[in-house]
Amino acid sequence: MKKILVILILINSLAISQSLKVSGKVVDGKTGLPLEFANVIIANTQIGTSTDNNGLFILGGNFSEKDSLVISFLGYKYKKLLIADYQISDKLIRLEIVEYKFKSIIVNGIIAKEGITPSSFSKINRKEIEENYSIQDIPEYLSTLPSVTSYSENGNGIGYNYLSIRGFDQRRISISVNGIPQNDPEDHNIYWLDMPDLLESTELVQVQRGAGAGAIGFPSIGGSINIITSPFSDKPNFEFGASVGSYNTRKYSAKFSSGLIDNKYSIYAKLSKTLSDGYRDNSWVDFNSYHISAARYDKNITTQINLFGGPVSDGLAFYGLPKAFIKDKDLRKTNFVLPREVEEFSQPHYEILNEIKLSNDLKINNAVFLVIGKGYFDYDGSWSIYYDDYFRLKENGFDSTHVPTNSLIRAEVSNVQYGVIPKLTWEHANGTLISGFEYRNHRSKHWGNIRFAENIPNDVPQNYQYYYYEGGKNIVNFFVNENYNLTENINLLGEVQLSYHEYKLFNEKYLGNDFSIDGLYLNPRIGANYKFDNSINSYVSFAKVTREPRLKNYYDAAESSGGATPQFESNLNGVYDFNNPLVKPETMYDVEVGARYASDRFNFNLNLFYMLFNDEIVSQGQLDRFGQPITGNVDKSIHTGIEIESNVKITNNIEFIFNSGFSKNYISNGSTFINSTDVEGNEIVREIDLTNNSIAGFPSLTVN
Repeated sequence: MKKILVILILINSLAISQSLKVSGKVVDGKTGLPLEFANVIIANTQIGTSTDNNGLFILGGNFSEKDSLVISFLGYKYKKLLIADYQISDKLIRLEIVEYKFKSIIVNGIIAKEGITPSSFSKINRKEIEENYSIQDIPEYLSTLPSVTSYSENGNGIGYNYLSIRGFDQRRISISVNGIPQNDPEDHNIYWLDMPDLLESTELVQVQRGAGAGAIGFPSIGGSINIITSPFSDKPNFEFGASVGSYNTRKYSAKFSSGLIDNKYSIYAKLSKTLSDGYRDNSWVDFNSYHISAARYDKNITTQINLFGGPVSDGLAFYGLPKAFIKDKDLRKTNFVLPREVEEFSQPHYEILNEIKLSNDLKINNAVFLVIGKGYFDYDGSWSIYYDDYFRLKENGFDSTHVPTNSLIRAEVSNVQYGVIPKLTWEHANGTLISGFEYRNHRSKHWGNIRFAENIPNDVPQNYQYYYYEGGKNIVNFFVNENYNLTENINLLGEVQLSYHEYKLFNEKYLGNDFSIDGLYLNPRIGANYKFDNSINSYVSFAKVTREPRLKNYYDAAESSGGATPQFESNLNGVYDFNNPLVKPETMYDVEVGARYASDRFNFNLNLFYMLFNDEIVSQGQLDRFGQPITGNVDKSIHTGIEIESNVKITNNIEFIFNSGFSKNYISNGSTFINSTDVEGNEIVREIDLTNNSIAGFPSLTVN
């Protein structure tokens, strides 16, 4: 009898723990559209997966029909289904939207959608960020995506990091956080270290290649990066983390989420500190990060307040290395920047995001933002001895019988930027229409002083400024975006952006070169997407984008004592005509054709692009004091290539990813001018033909 009982227990145990497989599709209960990255797990186990871009999933493991399947997606009510009942259903899981939609605020119109948006893009969701992110900055983290490359000045992916898409540097890439532009209005650059540890509070990152969405006010040449922060949780939690790594790298963090309070409020707070000695000598970092968010969810109104940023300080490492140094494991850690060359900066971001649901088909989104930045960097000025009076001491009445030597220059900047971006979204019978505008106002102050020098007159005060100027930029954009469903399989995109940008440089000390430059640019984009079935779609798009040069291209006022002059036409008396700049805006005509295949185990994307430029701003082969390329216009240039993105899911835990890009980037018509001497030793200006030359900084092959 005992033997029979044991056998029955074993049979029952085997039945309970048998290996099963379930599959299905998760969709929006209202629209029927698939929900990508929905979480599907077996209740009270570690067995789980997520849906693909078609909302499909397959889940296998040791569980039984008595277990429950839990399906969840941010912004939707979760479902819990008994597997025995689910197996005999139609296996179509419809999730219903809850009133508090964490991800919906202000992102409409900038996030591309699989099978709908005719463009080449990649995206990373919160689950992938949690699995792969630890301490690295955003450029380093995104460098595994197609046509994306990055490099780190410090050598360890923390600090000053730079990102390129198809070879276009980050000055020509549009960066947004929650739909708010982040590129510096004057310099066009993006300073990632001023947003340390932002990925810790990020829900979604999407990288679009080529011309970006016109709903973002900063026109995109090489691509766009859209970052959506959504740190809220439906349940209260508190986390403390500590991690260590190479080069004495450490990170300490604390996160708090209130969960949903009274079914209406939610609060999130994160603090972190990142420290590292850096891979290169004296390339240390000391980053502090904060991210505080609060949200209120009413029946038809959602309001969110965000504050993020963090004071940072670091040892600079902006000089490159000779090729011979890079091949040596010890010499490649060399930093030619001196230990006294350091930086401190803080740039808090304030955001108020609001969504008002007027009806089931109509809603208004609005973003109000304020960015305040202030800081300095110290850099070696020993080279100033080669100038007659670089610091303008003589002209300001100081006794300068000796030229200051071994000087340390402090360059300081303070800036304020504020703006508003309202949008109206209409979900009509055949698609979605989004219209809106953007207003931004930017003002800055720049000055330089002598932090230290030998042989400097005793009466030179510490706050003496040898250069000072103020900058400004006003931006007004209007945009309309229509996604139109022509048929069940054909989706059309039409978009136009009318952009007005005005530069100002004023209150320049000593020389008084004040000017204002404005431009009105029309940036249209059209495209079509054809969906063969749930797995295959193809697309084609065309876009025209015009961007103005950086303020520094017009006049590098910080280097006026070193010979920099305004880049404008002048008469014989040396008087500048500030209505006629020598540098021109660049215009791109971009054609993209591509196809995608997606299944539960295999994804493959192929994209072809042809980008024709008029007056492209390219590197001229020279570097400024900080190792950055000096740029200028060329008449015509071409960028053309092919991009491949693929991944194979071998098992639920193993995935093979292969991305590559092949391109040709060359000047089809252009020249440059250099100072030279003739055979008799007379100074002359010589023209060099650049036609058919490759463009510097653009790799012909990328594989990752």
